[in-house]
Amino acid sequence: MHFTCNLQASTALSLQQEKRLKQMGATVRNASVYKERLTMNEERERLARAIMGKMSISQLSDLMSFYHMMGNLCSEALERKLQDRVDEEPDF
Repeated sequence: MHFTCNLQASTALSLQQEKRLKQMGATVRNASVYKERLTMNEERERLARAIMGKMSISQLSDLMSFYHMMGNLCSEALERKLQDRVDEEPDF
């Protein structure tokens, strides 16, 4: 009887350990993906700065106007989608 109780406790602990190890594995994978994306974004920013450093004032002004317009369009689209979601929610 004593042996059976220890075995059950050991098995329960093993299941807990297995669950924790899986969680830790997911954390490591997520951290790895995050670090990869961070590195890629840093490289993109570096390249963008290098390219923009070679652009004329006129080209930079046009680029800024374009991204400003795109930011406004994105904000409007996001606002519409969020409003649609609010309108779909039932009243309580």
